[in-house]
Amino acid sequence: MLSRTRLVLLLSTLTIAAHAGGDGPVDAYPLTAADPTAQLEQSNPASVAELGSRLAPMESLAARFNQTVTSADGYILQEVTGTLAVARPGKVRWHSDAPYEQLVVSDATTLWLYDPDLEQVTVRPFSSDISRTPAVLFIGEVQDLERDYRVSVERSGNRVQYLLEPRGDDALYERIAIEFDGELPAAMALWDSLGQTTRIGFSEVRVNAELDPQGFTFTPPAGVDVLVDE
Repeated sequence: MLSRTRLVLLLSTLTIAAHAGGDGPVDAYPLTAADPTAQLEQSNPASVAELGSRLAPMESLAARFNQTVTSADGYILQEVTGTLAVARPGKVRWHSDAPYEQLVVSDATTLWLYDPDLEQVTVRPFSSDISRTPAVLFIGEVQDLERDYRVSVERSGNRVQYLLEPRGDDALYERIAIEFDGELPAAMALWDSLGQTTRIGFSEVRVNAELDPQGFTFTPPAGVDVLVDE
C-alpha cells in the first residue's frame, strides 16, 4: 500500500516511484557526496540569471533516470529507473521501466498518467507550475524563476548545484535542487513537507536533440479505465 500511495502522489508531479525498499539510511546530502570545499553563494539576482542562462537554450532534453525516495531519517523507501524526454513548450514523456511500468505524457495542454498494471489512465490539465511538475524546470518560462523562487548556488569543481526555495506557501515541495556537471543536467532533488527526499540522477543526457513528436501524444488503450481529474 505504501508503494501505490506514494506512486499516486509522485505521478501528479512527474516523479514516479514504484519499488519499496528499506536498505538502510543513506547520505542526507541531496545530490552528490558533500564537499567541504564547496562554495555556497546565497540567493541573489545573479544566481537566478546564471540558472536562467543554462536553461534558456534548452529546447529539448532526453535522458535515462534513476530515482530514489528516502524517508526523513534517511531510509530508502522506493527506487525506479526509466527514461525522460521534455520539449518546449510543455511537452513531457516520463516512462519508468518494467516490472513497475508507468507512463506520464503531456502535450502541453493535457497530462495523461497511465498505469498498465492497474489498467487505468488518469487525465488532467497540464500545469506549468514547477513546484507541481518539476520536469517543467527544464522547459519552463525562465523569467518566472525570480518571481517564484529564491535561488542559491553551490560550486564544487566542475559541478554546480542550484537550490530553489519557493517564495509562496502553496508549493508542493519545500525545496528543489538541480545539479549540472559541466553544461549538462546531472541530477535533481526534491524535499516535501513530510521530510522525504526524492533524488533523480540523469545519464545518457542529450540536449536539443531531435525528438519524435508522437512521443508527446497519448491514446488510452482499449479496455482501460479512464479517470478525468479536473
